[in-house]
Amino acid sequence: MRHEGKKVVFFALAANLAIALSKLVVYFFTRSASMLSEAIHSAADTGNQILLLVGLKRSAKPEDELHSFGYSREKFFWAFLVAVQLFALGGLYSIIEGIKKILHPHPIENPALAVGLLLFAMAAEGFSFMKARKAILREKGNQPTMSFLKKTTRTELVVVYLEDLAALLGLVFALVAILLAHFTSNPVFDGMGSLLIGLLLVGVAIFLGNEMHSLIVGESAPREVMEFAWKAFESQPGVERVIYLKSMVLGDDYILLVGKLGFSPTATMDTVSRAIDRAEEEIRKKYPEVRKIFMEADVLK
Repeated sequence: MRHEGKKVVFFALAANLAIALSKLVVYFFTRSASMLSEAIHSAADTGNQILLLVGLKRSAKPEDELHSFGYSREKFFWAFLVAVQLFALGGLYSIIEGIKKILHPHPIENPALAVGLLLFAMAAEGFSFMKARKAILREKGNQPTMSFLKKTTRTELVVVYLEDLAALLGLVFALVAILLAHFTSNPVFDGMGSLLIGLLLVGVAIFLGNEMHSLIVGESAPREVMEFAWKAFESQPGVERVIYLKSMVLGDDYILLVGKLGFSPTATMDTVSRAIDRAEEEIRKKYPEVRKIFMEADVLK
């Protein structure tokens, strides 16, 4: 699964780099604010793919003395940097360019060239988006897409999927803005297109930043995992009650589970160890991503 995620990122990197260079060349011929915003957007996306690849590489480092649970959460940090870059370099800059064009409008030069490039970019971004969407569909199962995006730890898939979706919408905004500016002879539409692209990128960046922040701080395992684990421990012979059960997502397919079980005063050491072992086996069989389980036994009086 990690290999598939890396493949999606590499594909998006190649597509965004080619599109960014093409948009930049067309901007010099057209002087379109929407085109400049799109060029900056694609350049930011290219940088974002590089950050994701750095995060994937660093998160694969094995456990050591300093980080006894490994480096899996590195990926969340680098994905958070993606959100910051998308907000500042992509979103805010596009908004500023849009406002400038609205306040100081000037005609678009060579609009046909801009339209041709935008159609090419739509095809390339659409192909990249379908690759990311295919990977998302494979992972999410029957879950609604938005629910999956909020709950998954496959940050590279989430970032590429949302970036490509935002890119497609941004290209539509730019195309409509340039056509309106050309056919109405009103370049203000071009500035409005840039402004809309900026607002779109800021919205995506805020969503990504919020999700990555939650994972970095220490997000609990999904509710269904916790409910299953609770029942697995509670149903074991000798267990009077589950005193508490806590969890933390440490990375892709890596959940830490800790808790405390209450046993009757007559429970033997063998009863305690067997109960915990059986429950752990049930949990890992259903949810293999629960890789570390630490349970404390207490005697209820």
